[in-house]
Amino acid sequence: MKKISILLFAFVAALCFNACVEDDEPTFVIQEEQSEGPLIVTANSSVTLNKDIENDQAFTFVWEDAGYNINSPITYTIEAARAGTDFETPETIASTTDRFYSWTVKELNTMAILVGLLPDEEASIELRVVSSLGTNGGSAIKSNVISVTVTPYSTILPVKNLFLVGNTVDTNKSGAADNDDWENGTNPSSINTYIFRDADDPNIFHFRGYFEVDPGENEFKLLETQGSWQPQWGLDGGGFTSSDILGGDPGAFTVPASGYYDLTVNIDDLTHSFTPFTITTEPTYTTIGIIGASRTGDDSGWNAPDTDMTQSPFNPHIWYLEGQTLFDGPLKFRHSDDWPGNWGGTTEFAGVGITDGDPPAIPVTAGTYDIWFNDLDGRYLLVPVE
Repeated sequence: MKKISILLFAFVAALCFNACVEDDEPTFVIQEEQSEGPLIVTANSSVTLNKDIENDQAFTFVWEDAGYNINSPITYTIEAARAGTDFETPETIASTTDRFYSWTVKELNTMAILVGLLPDEEASIELRVVSSLGTNGGSAIKSNVISVTVTPYSTILPVKNLFLVGNTVDTNKSGAADNDDWENGTNPSSINTYIFRDADDPNIFHFRGYFEVDPGENEFKLLETQGSWQPQWGLDGGGFTSSDILGGDPGAFTVPASGYYDLTVNIDDLTHSFTPFTITTEPTYTTIGIIGASRTGDDSGWNAPDTDMTQSPFNPHIWYLEGQTLFDGPLKFRHSDDWPGNWGGTTEFAGVGITDGDPPAIPVTAGTYDIWFNDLDGRYLLVPVE
């Protein structure tokens, strides 16, 4: 009986020991020889990029699952590089748990420019997928590489711009012309105010500002070239049109009463709106400038003194810089040469400034620009200078 008790005690002790061991956190060891990376199954491709259909789907990239010797969620990171660079400085395009990724024409064109391809020149982008376990990039394995041949189109804004000219002027607030008349000598003002291009549609323009009405002086038009009367845009029978379309000069916009107005015109579908708005607190900035790495080509551009803009002598809410050379890199607008008073943005060349929190910096492509900013609504415009 005593022997049976001893055996029973030993059996129970063994069970307890095993239970304690099984309660420990299991450890998995990833064996590289038992793992394989994702396999891209999409073939090398040639894709036509056409700006007229930039929102259409252009290219879908597909790969097979990576194989690891443990069961864990897999994250796939898509990397792109200009062909022939051996991914020396790859661009991270996206991370996903799917096994496919699609680009629109616009997105693929943007990626081509991002990796260094030149507009209007055929070249190739190389793509690969890097698999990793979980969300922290563990046990990364690279896929095979494929190439996509494209001819990027330029993302530089069209040459056409629009400017205000007219006699609805107050030299302290308005910006429709340079004095109380249509002309400066024999030509329209050489300092006409740009109206601001829409970030999403290059055919749409916006202007927010003050229009002063005096007896017999309540009109304005839009010009395409500073200092030149033609082409010009205005109204014909109440409809928005241009001298090129009409075959003659259109009529002027009329302003019903002095005040602040929002002007929006669409030169493609020939629509417009001109609506009053109420301003509660009028901004009174003493300086507005630009700051960012795009000024110098490196991060020192964030620490150097702001490049101050010129305040329009005809409109205190319009600020500009002419012939400013910029480098690839980010840019912000800032008032009072200090933080946190700044405007950022997500769209290149034109957009509406973001002020909430710490806004993202505006992306800039190297070039020389005329830069315009409206402190009433935060709209900005970078016009390439030939």
